[in-house]
Parts: sequence; structure tokens; C-alpha cells
Amino acid sequence: MKLFGNPSFTLDGTAVTADTRKASALLAYLVVEGPSARDVLAALLWPESPHSRARATLRRTLSAIRSAMGPNVLLADRNHVRLHAGVRADVTTFEKSLAAADQHSHIDRELCPACTASLQAAVDAYCGDFLAGFYLRDSPEFDDWTRQTAESYRLACERAYERLSIAFAAQGDYRRAIDAAHQWLELDRLREPAYRQLMLLNAWAGDRAAAAETYRRCLTTLNRELGVDPLAETTELYDAVLDDDLPPSPGPRRPAVPQPSLRPSPPPDLVDRRHELEVLARAMTDQPGGTVIRLVGEAWMGKTRLIEEARSLAEEQGRPVVAVRGYRAERQLPFGVVAQALGALTNLPDWKATRGTVPAWARRETARIYPDLGPGPATGSDTFAETRLYDALLRVLTAGPIVYLVDDTHWVDESSLAVLTYLVNRITSTGTLVVFAHRPEEDRNLGSLVEAAAMHGPPLVLEPLTPAAIPDTDDADSIIARTGGIPVLVAEALAGGGGATPTPGVRRFMKVRLADLDELSRQVLAAASVLSGSSDFDLLREVSGRSEEEVIAAAEALTARRILTTSGDGELDFSLATMKQLVYEETSLIRRRLLHRRAAETLDTRPRAQTDAVLATAIAQHHQRGGQDERAAEWYVRAGRLAREVFAPAEAIRSFQTALALGRSDEAEVRIDLGDTLLFMGRFSRAVTEFEIAASLTEGPARAVAGHRIGEANRRLGRLDVALERFALAERDHPDPVSLYCDWALALLRRGERKAAREKADRAVVASEKAGAAGRSRALAVLGIVSGHRAEARRSLMAALELAGNDPILRMAALNALAHSHAQSDEHSDALMLVDEALRLAAAIGDRHRQAALYNHLADLYHRMGRDADSEAALKEAVKLFVEVEPGAWEPEVWLLTWW
Repeated sequence: MKLFGNPSFTLDGTAVTADTRKASALLAYLVVEGPSARDVLAALLWPESPHSRARATLRRTLSAIRSAMGPNVLLADRNHVRLHAGVRADVTTFEKSLAAADQHSHIDRELCPACTASLQAAVDAYCGDFLAGFYLRDSPEFDDWTRQTAESYRLACERAYERLSIAFAAQGDYRRAIDAAHQWLELDRLREPAYRQLMLLNAWAGDRAAAAETYRRCLTTLNRELGVDPLAETTELYDAVLDDDLPPSPGPRRPAVPQPSLRPSPPPDLVDRRHELEVLARAMTDQPGGTVIRLVGEAWMGKTRLIEEARSLAEEQGRPVVAVRGYRAERQLPFGVVAQALGALTNLPDWKATRGTVPAWARRETARIYPDLGPGPATGSDTFAETRLYDALLRVLTAGPIVYLVDDTHWVDESSLAVLTYLVNRITSTGTLVVFAHRPEEDRNLGSLVEAAAMHGPPLVLEPLTPAAIPDTDDADSIIARTGGIPVLVAEALAGGGGATPTPGVRRFMKVRLADLDELSRQVLAAASVLSGSSDFDLLREVSGRSEEEVIAAAEALTARRILTTSGDGELDFSLATMKQLVYEETSLIRRRLLHRRAAETLDTRPRAQTDAVLATAIAQHHQRGGQDERAAEWYVRAGRLAREVFAPAEAIRSFQTALALGRSDEAEVRIDLGDTLLFMGRFSRAVTEFEIAASLTEGPARAVAGHRIGEANRRLGRLDVALERFALAERDHPDPVSLYCDWALALLRRGERKAAREKADRAVVASEKAGAAGRSRALAVLGIVSGHRAEARRSLMAALELAGNDPILRMAALNALAHSHAQSDEHSDALMLVDEALRLAAAIGDRHRQAALYNHLADLYHRMGRDADSEAALKEAVKLFVEVEPGAWEPEVWLLTWW
């Protein structure tokens, strides 16, 4: 009976055809599931029929099968049905062959010829998916069973091909191993482990080009079918293939075929580890007994480079060296690293002489792990077998002043770790040196080995480089800041890279740092990458969408690996700004937008959102990057107004311009806000342009305000006729008559029309009775300026100063006017104090135009007092500031600002 591929049925070699599809389905089910209850079969194949009718239909179908395939093909009683033993099926052959291969207890790499033959028989029986193309229209339960069974058989076949590929590789038959891996991949083109296996086999066979092509095929297939990149494990294996840095093969490796480099060489390492090198050098020469040195450092901190330096030092001393390393993919292999060490040991030039010093019993025990040492001991149960094996390994491994270098100890298998710990605990009586390196987050997993090494002294902890490590450059602080002190990145920066743009070195570094992160940590890291600057824990939790416990766990893991850093107040940020940029770039656009929207919504609820310009700008940016332009524009306007309130005009201008670019519906109001900010900065022409646009977009009060602002800008520029015309046009609809009449009065005063100026000032004072303290202060200050009576002017100005409170602009105006009043009365000392206070306010808020005018005022005061040197110094300061006002245009009236 053929059930893989297109189903057909045979009995004793004779092909027959069942009368109905239900009969075929019934036979297939019995083959796979064995004896089955009649009620189960009836419900499965005729689910829509009443129970009695389904049982009757089942009886007729069983009769039809007997007629077509013979009376003995089915054995049935009142309750159960089963197939006769003479019915053969390919699925039965498949299952029996797999079971035969599984009966042996040895691991996959040690498959014997009988196991290999059984696996080959199993895959030969598999000729396509179970019941491919076969279905029942009225029995969804049967179709579900078919799909599940087909998937189970397919996975079993994939596993068989995987085991076969390893078995053939162990025999050195890479052609058949590669064929098996190809067959595995044909069953599921999206199975990354199959791609990795095929890459390894091609590399072990010496064909790196084919291994690289397999990776490219994986990359293309996953991107086209799923829209994702290969896992970090796959990419790391690809890098290892290119570097010929592969885990040990199960059989003999063939030399790689020389070929041009498949990628640019990485930048040279920079390792400034003088102290560590001195410790290693002393250990090679000064230690009469055995010793242990533990190197601890994050990825890319130079552990491997120091291991290489240790090897060079040992070879200079004439000491034999055995270098081994742990591999992530080999952590499940018992004694894998010990076998590496024994293989390297027996290949040393003087091993034959050393071998004679090892007792025969020790060689026999060690042969359990490394058969090349000779015949192993007789098998049998022995209470002391493990102790004897460890003692034998100690005898073999310490037979001489050997230097053992163990890199990537965090990936060493547990059995080898136990042996290494045993060796370290007993090394003092030998001449052996052990240097092993691992990452700090693996201390807990290394357990007893770390405790044993501690008896030999503290570890050598490799920290990031400091500016002192690169003394021959003037940019050391900057280089360390942007590279995080990572040695290879420092080297890259010194070679001309390492700026704001992520370099190839940074990208490789990030892959190493992020390779082992779980999905939770990646989600939290993606959330951190969208946040501006550092982020507190609550913000990170809200944006990531994970629970408090999950974010705590992820944050602890990420800070332990120095991907994130924690400030004194508990805020989290990336250790490298370029890494933050890369994480952000590698987060999908859809997810980035989601995270930005979450960030905006979270920050929006914070108390300072309505009062803090920086926070409001961050909320606006998150809305914009989250694809919510309308809400972003709203927040940019708010951020601009808040920035202007704290006298940050450059930031305010950027916010207003961004809001306009996003398409604000109240464009006229935003343009007035932008013009006001430009007016404050002394950019009068640009301000007028914004006010003109605003006036063209609106009517009524808003248009009157725009016209008033146009007049004020022209007043500052000395174009008094234009200013007065604009003030007159704005009068009817203006919502703030106090400010309008104040500016109008000052323009008239500048023209020498004091009486008309007084009339406008009086109107301002009357209007201010319905305004607040700010409006009242401005009106009284202008009244004091235009008043021709000294006593009245002094009273008005003192009242204006009191009402100004802490408002710097109002207070500055009142102080300046009072200073003029005191100067007219020859009260120069009092005038100086008032101008000095006003200058401090002007400098604090960044008002360059008024600051320049105040220095001009100060120069006049010093001149009246006969202090010509001080007067000249103040005038120079005024000139420097005046030239910054309305740059690019010669406007002499700008220099004549006296009152405001």
C-alpha cells in the first residue's frame, strides 16, 4: 500500500483500486493508527450523518473493501476494525526503519553502518508527503488528521536526512553527506538548520564558495518568502566559514580551496593591554609550579588577541602549546573540547617522547574519549570509573610544561568543563599553565571552574580602553566617546573611520553583542532605540508593551552585557550611540511606528508635557515618526510656544517651521508665532515676510495682529511712516489694544510728535485697566517714556517696574526707561545700576537687539561721567551686538533703538 505521494493499494504484490475515496481514507487511517473502534471511524469519515446511518455506511464500505482487496484484508468484530498482517504500506517500512536506527544508544555522530542503512531505507520509502493531494470534502476532521500526520512524517524524514548527513560526513563521504543535506532542504526550503548544515558540509569538504552560495540562497529565500533575515546563528556561521574558523568536523576535513576573499578584511585590532601582557609573560617564566590565568571581557574586548599573544610568548620560551576553544554549536557534545585538547596534544612534535611518561592505564582510560591513544579499557560497571577517568586525563594533560589556551570557555561543553575544573584544582603540583577566556555574564554558568581559578588569583578583567591608551592623538577623548573604548573600533577610528555613521566594524560588533539576545530583550532594545536620549524604566515599559517583570529582566541582561548603560538616576541608554542607530534601522518600519506612537501617548500623560518645551518637542517627534502628522503639528506648535517662553528662539523657530511643513490648519496663527520669534531675534525682514503671509491668510483680529507686527518690525528698522500706517489699519479689529497703542506711541515719539504719542499712551493706560498686570506695566512704562513731566514719568516708571514682577522683557523696559530718567537728573550712579540689571536680563534671555541698545546707553552714561575708557569698551560691545541684528543689510535706524 503506497501512502507517500499519490496513494495506491496492493495486496501480496497485486495492485487494486478501492471503490470509494472513503474506503481509501479508511485504509490509510488503519495503516497509521492501527486497530480502531467502529464508532471512531464512523464519526471521522461521516461526521454529518446520524450515528446509526454512519455505522451502516461503515459496514457497507468494509464490505466493498473486502470485495475489492480480498476477504481477509480486514479483521473486524462488533466494535473494532484492523488490517490483516499481509497488508504492506510504505509508511510501515518508514516507521520500522526509523525505529531500527533508534534502537542504538550511541549519539548521531557515531552512527554505525547498520544505523546508516536503516536511515537510508527510511528515506527511500518516503516518496512524497503523506496522502499528497488526497482529501474528503465532507470530513474536515479527517483532512485535519491527514495534515497533522503528513507534517509528522515530513519532520521525521527531515531528521533522518540530518542524521544521514552527519553519518556520511563522519565517514569522510562528503558527497553523500551533501546530497542528504540537499534532500533535507528540499523538504522545507525555509528550514534554517538545513542551510547551516549544508554550509558546514561544504566548508568541511573544502568548498567555501558553495558554502557561501548556500548562505546567499538562504538569505534570498527567507527574504522573499517571509520578509525576514536569517537568524544571527546562521550569519555567524557564514562569518566563520569565510574566516575558516569552523567547529571540528565529525570526519577528516579537506583543505579549503584557495579563492579570492569573499569580504573585506576587518580593520586591525588595537590592544593596549600592557599589564595583562606582563602578567602572561611572568606566568611563562617565573612560575615553578602550575598556574591559572583567567581572562574576562565582553565580546571584542581583546580576549582572543591576548590568547594569541600568550601563544607567541609560550613559543618564544620553547613551551609546547595546546590551543582549544568552545563552539556554540558543540555545547551538547560530551568531552568535545577535551577531545580537541587531546588531538592537539598528540600532534605536538615531542609527544612520542612524552607519551612514554604517561602510565599505560592512563592512556587506556583516556582512549575512552580519544581512541587514537590506543585500545581502551574493558567495559563494565565500576563505581570508581569516573574518578579513574579524570585522574587519567590529569596524567595525560599534565605530562610536560604544557601551556593550555582555552578561548570562548563560555561555550565549552559541561563534561569538558568538569575536566578543566579537575585540572585547575590540581595544577599546582605540575608545570602546566592554563589560560582561559570567557565573557563576564557566563560566570554563573561556569560555576566550579571560576571558583577553582579564584584560588590562583583574581581574574584579568578587560575593560574598554581609556583615552590614556591612545596618547599619540589629540582626539583621544572624542574617539573613546564614540567607540565606547572597544579596541577594534578604536583602531578603526584611528584609521579614519568611526564617525557618526556606523562603520563596518561597528556593524560586526553589534552582531556579536546582539547575537544571543532573546526575543524579549530585542523588543525592549527596539523600544529603547526609538526614545530620544536616555529613558527611564516606566517609559521603557510602556513603550515596549511588556510587563514590569519582563522589562526588569531584559534591562538587567542588557546592562550586564553593556549594550545598555544605567546612569546614577536610573535612566537607561545605549553604550554606543551608533549601536542605537543600527538597532533603530534594523527595526521594521511598522514596528518603529507603533513604538513611536506608544512613546508619544505615554509622554503625553506626564505632568510636564504641557509646560516643558523639550518634552513637548519629543512628543511631537514621536507623533511625526509614528505617522500621525496632524497630532505632530499640534505638538510642534505647543513646543514652539513653550520654547519661546523660555527664550529659546532657535528651537522655537524649528518647531514652528516643522508644524507648517506638516500642514497646520491654523497656518496664520503659526506664522504670527514664527514672526514674533524672528522679531525677538532681530531678524526683522524675515519676520515681516511671515506676518505678510499670515495677513493674507486670515481676516479680523488675526489679520490686525499680523498688521500690528508688521508695523512694529518697521518701527525697529526706522521706517516710521510704514509703521504708523500699519498701526492705524490694525486699530479697528485688534484684540490687544494695549500693545498696539504702546508701540504706536513709541513710533510717534521717535518722530518727535510727543503730544500725539502721549494721546496713544493715555489710550494704552485706559485699555490696560481691563488687562492684567503685564499689560498695565507696559502701558505705564510707555506713559513714563512719552511724558514730558519728570515727576509724572518717574511715578509711572516705578509703578511699571513693580507690576513687571519677574517678566524679563517688561522689567528690562522699565529699568531702561528709569535709567534714562535718572540720567536726565544727573543721577548717574543710580542710572548705571539700573542699566546693569537690565543688561543681565537681556543677556539671560538672548535679546541681542535690546542688549546692544543697553550697551549703547551704558556708553552714553560713562561718557557723561567722564569715564571715556569704560565708555569706549561699552560702545565696542554695542557695535559687536548691533552687527548681528538684521545681518546682511545696512539699517542705521536699528542702532538708534532707545525705548521699547
